[in-house]
Amino acid sequence: MSQTLSLYRLQQADSQIDRAQARLQAIQKTLDDDAELRLANEWAESTLAICQSGDRALKQAEVDAQSQRIKIEQTEASLYGGKGHSPKELLDLQNDVAALKRHLVTLEDIQLEAMLAAEETMSAHQAAQTDLLAAQSHSSEQNRGLHEEQNTLQKELEKLFAERAAVAGPIPPDALGLYDQLRQKHRGLAVAVISENSCSACGSGLSAAQMQSSRASGQMALCPSCGRILYGS
Repeated sequence: MSQTLSLYRLQQADSQIDRAQARLQAIQKTLDDDAELRLANEWAESTLAICQSGDRALKQAEVDAQSQRIKIEQTEASLYGGKGHSPKELLDLQNDVAALKRHLVTLEDIQLEAMLAAEETMSAHQAAQTDLLAAQSHSSEQNRGLHEEQNTLQKELEKLFAERAAVAGPIPPDALGLYDQLRQKHRGLAVAVISENSCSACGSGLSAAQMQSSRASGQMALCPSCGRILYGS
């Protein structure tokens, strides 16, 4: 096997490894950052907090209204209890009862508003919980497929690394060193196929001598434009 052919096969293995690793990174990013599920969780938590706040407001409104009713009962008991009161005291008590009843109307209005608000926030929270369950189901189904793909790719990578080691073994260290340098320089593509008398990577035209040199078994030909190793089948 010629040195250039070995480097071409090494390039094929490395390109497959690069694609598999890039896909694994994309899968892991999706697994780590499930935006749909995260947003559904945040909304459910937010509506729960609002719902709890509404419940507290309703309970306080109920307490305030009940406390006001007790005050009215106590004041009326004093007014109609048969104890001797001066006309002014009776008038004051009547005015107090009237004021307390007016304020009770206000408190009952507040209680009604709090009840309606609590019902609305409860409905919103229930809807958010439904959305959360749907997001969890979708995420679970999606992640199941991603985990299966992840396992398949990891097994494939093990095989590719073994194949790469077998191909790279006979290649001289100086040729491997040049190959690695070109891979780093040209974003992973060190070996370019000759296609229609041109470098398939950069499109530069090649002379007949350059193409013949690329097919020689004992040497490497480099693209005069991009510097990649040329492989001619």
